[in-house]
Amino acid sequence: MTLSAFLLVTVSAFLHAFWNFLSKRRNPQASFFLMATVASAVILSPMLVIFRAGLTVITPAVWGLLAATGAVQSIYYVFLAAAYRTGDLSHAYPLARSLPVVFVALVSVGLGRGEQIAPLAYAGFALVTIGCILLPQPRFSDIHPKHYLHKWVPFALLAAVCITCYTLLDDQSLRILRSLPDTPLTPLGWALLFGELEAVSIAFFMSIFLFSWKPERQALLQARGPEWRTAALMGVIILATYGLALTSMAYVNNVSYVIAFRQLSIPIGAALGILERKEKATPPKLAGIALVVVGLALAAMG
Repeated sequence: MTLSAFLLVTVSAFLHAFWNFLSKRRNPQASFFLMATVASAVILSPMLVIFRAGLTVITPAVWGLLAATGAVQSIYYVFLAAAYRTGDLSHAYPLARSLPVVFVALVSVGLGRGEQIAPLAYAGFALVTIGCILLPQPRFSDIHPKHYLHKWVPFALLAAVCITCYTLLDDQSLRILRSLPDTPLTPLGWALLFGELEAVSIAFFMSIFLFSWKPERQALLQARGPEWRTAALMGVIILATYGLALTSMAYVNNVSYVIAFRQLSIPIGAALGILERKEKATPPKLAGIALVVVGLALAAMG
């Protein structure tokens, strides 16, 4: 993993933990994430002018991938909101974020890209996953599948699947764009333009989903100035978080490294839950945080 990727993803991880913490404090509905996405699209709209040269060379395949990632990410926000409403931050957050580490690595192997991942990194991925399984447990003696028999778990699992899908879709899109002959944009330029187009795509599909869902439609129509201002702040944080991750994809051989190291946000999120929400600092939670940190160190060295 290059130093550029390391720095970009580290900053992204801190921002990601922060916006998830703010989301949990609001006990959000999916409509809140739609407002945040609309704010992101508005903030990034100048990119359509600044990088208009890129718009003329985007291939039909990438437009199709943009539509797909917009649909997947809109569904992801719906599941994420549901997981946060029905489970503790320190429970839902680690499960939703850690499983894509394994999923993306497995897909990479299935696509014949397994040699791009160092053996030491695989060990790191395993430790991250084990650590995240430990995190929600109240006691070591209570480690049992029954602790995952709660209504937040399916939402967190579905959010994890969505994260895996949209990460792979975005990585493939940016690989195509960066490899275009005589590409008119730098990796940063492509990341900014792609981020704007993606925000528009997400907002489009979320609008379709939520306006056909009465409770969410009512929540959106009843939103007032304070809700929109908070959503706009969240949109800025989300924008910066994923924009950094998109940019970092240009500096790694395999996107598994990006999605693995972004999980630094998991111990940060758990720490925020302990310090700010007064969630219990149980021995399994502390051990899980330690394993995640060690696993990420191995992944970075790999």
